[in-house]
Amino acid sequence: MFRWSLAFLLAFSRTQCYFSEENYTEESKMQLPTVVIAIIARNAAHSLPYYLGALERLKYPKDRISIWAATDHNIDNTTAVLREWLTVMQQYYHYVEWRPMDKPTSYAGELGPKHWSNGRYEYIMKLKQAALNFAKKRWADYILYSDADNILTNPDTLNLLIAENKSVITPMLDSQSAYSNYWCGITPQGYYRRTAEYFPTRNRYRTGCFPVPMVHSTMLLDLRKEGTKKLAFHPPHKDYSWPFDDIIVFAFSCRVSEVQMYLCNKERYGYLNVPAKPHQTVEDDRINFVHLYLEALIDGPPMYVSRYVHVPPKQTDLMGFDEIYLINLRRRPDRRERMLWSLYELEINAKVVDAVDGAALNSSDIKILGVDILPGYNDPFSGRSLTKGEVGCFLSHYYIWKEMVDMQLDKALIFEDDVRFQGNFKWRLMQLMEEVELAELDWDIIYLGRKQVNPGQEEPVENVRNLVFAGYSYWTLSYAISLQGAQKLLNAEPLSKMLPVDEFLPIMYDKHPNEDYKSQFLNRNLQAYSTNPLLVQPCHYAGDPGWVSDTETSTLWDNDTVRTDWRGSYKNLKGGTPPAGIQSSSYRDEL
Repeated sequence: MFRWSLAFLLAFSRTQCYFSEENYTEESKMQLPTVVIAIIARNAAHSLPYYLGALERLKYPKDRISIWAATDHNIDNTTAVLREWLTVMQQYYHYVEWRPMDKPTSYAGELGPKHWSNGRYEYIMKLKQAALNFAKKRWADYILYSDADNILTNPDTLNLLIAENKSVITPMLDSQSAYSNYWCGITPQGYYRRTAEYFPTRNRYRTGCFPVPMVHSTMLLDLRKEGTKKLAFHPPHKDYSWPFDDIIVFAFSCRVSEVQMYLCNKERYGYLNVPAKPHQTVEDDRINFVHLYLEALIDGPPMYVSRYVHVPPKQTDLMGFDEIYLINLRRRPDRRERMLWSLYELEINAKVVDAVDGAALNSSDIKILGVDILPGYNDPFSGRSLTKGEVGCFLSHYYIWKEMVDMQLDKALIFEDDVRFQGNFKWRLMQLMEEVELAELDWDIIYLGRKQVNPGQEEPVENVRNLVFAGYSYWTLSYAISLQGAQKLLNAEPLSKMLPVDEFLPIMYDKHPNEDYKSQFLNRNLQAYSTNPLLVQPCHYAGDPGWVSDTETSTLWDNDTVRTDWRGSYKNLKGGTPPAGIQSSSYRDEL
């Protein structure tokens, strides 16, 4: 009996464990490091809704984040926007420190809201130092500085930077130009120095995490590292003799503290606005930011406004045109959505026109429409005939010309749906059209975007700035057209002798090099001009990621079994140089 009891006890002890602690589950996961995000905003009401929206979307626990926010010297609605957001968001973040200063609205000696006086530099240094002191006092592991026009559209940015395990690191941000938030070189006097590494890095020809002498605008500091204890923005180091500028003061602090700065460009992290010039206004800065927003819609990831900030609706108009048309294929809703958002941000009111889908046309449809190919037409590079995509593209433009004549519209503006707007597009176009009217210019069509075949041979127009007589061109990205011009195009009866629409237009203003084609159209008196520089470009070129052509990637107009694509046509390559003896041109845009 005793042996049986002992055996039972031993067996039970093996399953239940003698010590109760042995039943405990595995240790819980470590919490993520604590982060302070420093928000310093001035006259940034136009960018703040997007900036704050990006912070909301960071994939990082908000209860591990504290917000330190300050604003000062504003002439716009920055304080109200920040206060509205913080009032809602303070319940989600671990802690919020709010430091608004409503008065004064400018610094002593300041020439304008975008002018950086020494007083402004010093105050910014003090604010950044106050944020750093706050982070240290709260024993934060990291502090993230990010200017109010730096939009971190990649929600993983914070996690990715922390994973690099650097004392000071910045994510490379994209802008509307070559400008970014780092220097690859610095002179002994503390000024910017050009280097061979900058553009390969900026263009991501080389990617990684690189040591650099300067980072700014957005940067993450690891406060757990021994070296960062000595870093400071204010006062400058006792040996400091470089320019009085907050980013240069901090770069010097890193140098004397032997802390290396790093730039990371492994991913697309977001965007930063090109700084306004000292003489520019807050409105100039807003217009510039709109251009940045449009670029982000194309290149991605796009910007989104905060869910907790009220953004007043924009007031759109027709810019003095009787109608503005946007041509879009129904099966390309992504393009339609992007273009409508772009036009809305530009405060332009456009009418969406469903493009004729060449892929849906069969040979019978084409014959019923009265379409026939121009005798002898072949693509000048591939040698192929007209495609159904090109038929659909031509008909889409043709029906707009017809509507203009039927409704007696004095002038209209036409966009295709793969357009990249240049900076300050709306103001520049309205200024141009005003000068055209003042000069009483007799015009039929004004290209806003095209491929110039021989740009050096185009003459400027007297009394109208930034306008030239259009030479032989490809693409119909965007153009203004008058009622007189639309009537001339219809009078040519082009459906019965069709070729691509961007070949037809140069024939009508007598600049096409093919005499046989021109001989089929007797009245070649279209008055054609072009903006110079151009106001729009294609979103993508052949071979780029995201490039799609519904005109080139199609079938022959009269034979559904013969597939076509862009290969073999130099029209489709950006900057492609054709072999000797072949006419020079490049990629032609599509619907």
